[in-house]
Amino acid sequence: MSAPVIQPYGGESQFIGCPVVYQITPTGSGVDGTFYRVKLTVRANMTGGEDVIRNGSSVSVRPAYFDVSSALRAVAERWSPDPATLTYPAITFYLEAEEEWMVEGQINHSDTARYPGSSGSIEMYIGKLTDRERMANPPTPPARYSRKPTTSPEICFYDEDHTIKHLYPGLTIENNEIQAPSVTEVTVPFGSPTGASAGANIYGIAFPKNGYEIRFINSLGVHENIFVGGLPSKEVNITTEKYAIARQETLTQFSRGLAVKQNDRETWRLTSGPLDEAWASWYIHEFLMAQQVWIMVIGQWIPCHVIPEETTVLEDLAKTQPYEILFRLEMDINGSPIL
Repeated sequence: MSAPVIQPYGGESQFIGCPVVYQITPTGSGVDGTFYRVKLTVRANMTGGEDVIRNGSSVSVRPAYFDVSSALRAVAERWSPDPATLTYPAITFYLEAEEEWMVEGQINHSDTARYPGSSGSIEMYIGKLTDRERMANPPTPPARYSRKPTTSPEICFYDEDHTIKHLYPGLTIENNEIQAPSVTEVTVPFGSPTGASAGANIYGIAFPKNGYEIRFINSLGVHENIFVGGLPSKEVNITTEKYAIARQETLTQFSRGLAVKQNDRETWRLTSGPLDEAWASWYIHEFLMAQQVWIMVIGQWIPCHVIPEETTVLEDLAKTQPYEILFRLEMDINGSPIL
């Protein structure tokens, strides 16, 4: 018995953050039957993980269209990135489709179609294209696994060993297709004015008193780092709950209350420093949107998250000072990160 045909619809994406749509075309086996439907199964696994099966919803539309990106993202949630371990897992999957229909009360099934091929699979990466990149026809892949602009040098801080640990997300393109990406921690020695050895346009300065290195997972799913300055502003929002304790009173003993305090997480205000327009746009649309962030505090990576202001000014022509992005960084640990 013939099987349905599976083929990409609207172009094949290489990132699971974008829609990954496939068209299932019936072969005619059950188009005249009743209760016709198409069942799609996504069999995906991530490097180092076990197979995960996601069943697509049954539909009655012919041809049928399925977006499997949500199933792939569910598999990707198993990845727990670490700031010091520069890994970039790939997700491998294949699709199985089957038609099901009823004729005179008898349920019938078509053969199972597999895409791609009888033993092939598709490899995709964590991340997404921007809306602007998706608007291009065909979609324009990034030149490398970082969207940092090169309009002006990136300010980096030398450590006590007079070196800069700069994360450089590499990229390999063969036959106009993105190959497995990589992230390299490149050590830039003191005296390298342009940072050419790191493959990026950087400028090193001495580590300021309130300077910090921040690592995060960018929108392409790759480790990146930046160096930012601190402002003399740190705050702690402690939650306090008061309870009344009922106890027997005497002439010299009284009922007392109890205050339970928790969530003593610090929030730091940081600044990007002076920027040009391209860097200010990158900070807003790339760094402030990061979901997984770590900050280096006295030799320890502290998990945190960026809290942008409700409205962040990108440009104000009425003012003449350089662009500067202010943001808050809330620690994901209770207590002091410096103790």
